[in-house]
Amino acid sequence: MRILTVALKYLSGRRVASALTALSIALGVSLVIASLVLARGIRDGFLAGATDYNLVVGAKGSPTQLVLAVIFRMDLATPNIEYTTYKRIVDDERVETAVPIGVGDAYQGYRYVATDSAYFAPFQWRRRTYALAAGRLFADDPPDAPSYEALLGSEAAGATGLRVGDRFYEGEEMAEYPLTVVGILRPTRSADDRAIFFSLASYWGMNEVARKVIIKLLTAVLVRPKRMSDLGGLQRELNVAADTTAVLPSGVLLTIFNVMAVAEDVLTVILAIVGIIVLLYVFVSLYSATLERRREIATMRALGARRAIVLSIVLVESSALAAVGAVGGILGGHAVAYLAGALLARGGLVTNPFFFDALEPAVVASVIILGTAAGLLPAVLAYRTEVADNLASLS
Repeated sequence: MRILTVALKYLSGRRVASALTALSIALGVSLVIASLVLARGIRDGFLAGATDYNLVVGAKGSPTQLVLAVIFRMDLATPNIEYTTYKRIVDDERVETAVPIGVGDAYQGYRYVATDSAYFAPFQWRRRTYALAAGRLFADDPPDAPSYEALLGSEAAGATGLRVGDRFYEGEEMAEYPLTVVGILRPTRSADDRAIFFSLASYWGMNEVARKVIIKLLTAVLVRPKRMSDLGGLQRELNVAADTTAVLPSGVLLTIFNVMAVAEDVLTVILAIVGIIVLLYVFVSLYSATLERRREIATMRALGARRAIVLSIVLVESSALAAVGAVGGILGGHAVAYLAGALLARGGLVTNPFFFDALEPAVVASVIILGTAAGLLPAVLAYRTEVADNLASLS
């Protein structure tokens, strides 16, 4: 206890230097923790937002763009396909469920998504369930009789301030055809929380009014076969067709995770360099403090303190600085993850900045061990301090 008390007194005696050393450690740990939490949060966000459907069918183009635009609403919508393509798919005897999707413009940054009631149906194979916080689902209108009813995701409703019964529109040309909010969804922890849903008839009606497009177009079709053995055949046939491409969402996620793995490797190297710099700073700080305290150490030795006690005091100082920096880094890392997570959520990702990674205790322990190791040479210097040499000038 006496060793800890003396070490803390030494640290408080040079508050500015101690605070800067602990802050440098905290900044390094914050980068590590924020990286762990964000990497895990991004992966979980993609997995939580992934569709339960096995195929996403759209126009010829980039598979990644198709999945990001239709499932995660993170990219520009791909070229359109005709509604007859959906009819051909849904009539295929190998298909259990096919859901049409039309991705349109946005209201205050929240994407328009046209579909039908099957998108929200509680199929037994679905991981995600949809529940209403208020109101009801929009009506499945006849193709030529749009009702312009809108169903809002939880985040879209909260950010826009729209409530059941409110009317809104985007663009002056739609002033005579405003959307009416008929329902608000409970949070789903997916990109659907940031979407504004309405019927396909409303989507086509808006295209006809705003763009003079009479043809009934879709962005994509979500497909689930009756048997997984039919999946390969369906995908090949749709890819061979001149106007469609069929994408496995799981394959696109695997590509995204592989890219993330490369980025994580680069980040690991950067964090390792930052860690080395922080350790050098801790070493220089403790070494300089030990040099400045040689007379104090010599006085302690003259009063009967053993070399081992002097060694222990310096090691306890370095351990205390490392511990304070590690705890501060944990808090700072989650704060950074919270801010970054809020920005990423706008792009369609869901992250949990309060997620506690199992590696965090290992990070704290490693920081304390490395911090103590950084203080080892200054501690040895203090251990080897000679009483006569350092008190001679005081006589």
